[in-house]
Amino acid sequence: MLEQLGQSSNSAAKSLHVKSALNPMLWLTGIATPLCFACAYFLRDSSPIFEILVFSGLTPILVTCIGFSYFAVFKAEKLQSEDYQIRHESLQIIQQKTGTIEIPLASLDNIVNPRNNLPNTKEEK
Repeated sequence: MLEQLGQSSNSAAKSLHVKSALNPMLWLTGIATPLCFACAYFLRDSSPIFEILVFSGLTPILVTCIGFSYFAVFKAEKLQSEDYQIRHESLQIIQQKTGTIEIPLASLDNIVNPRNNLPNTKEEK
């Protein structure tokens, strides 16, 4: 059972395509919270340990919510994917250099869909 859990979490990590500033906090919450709550359930008769485990399980949730609120208010661009940030920065650099954005259609397509133009890559569905 533990091996299946490891395999499924590994495949989930590999299939993750959108990477933002919130991802590490979400992974911490998704791993630590269920473990703490499960241990707290099994050790519910031991009051101090139970309380510590429940508090430890709630802490990542609270930190993630505070982190999301901070990024939503002060740094909304960090909640966007890395690919989007890179494409946005490249368009801004082009605009700064030229004053306006007059890009050939092929170059714009390369910026918008960079995976389509890489050699030896298969399009993922």
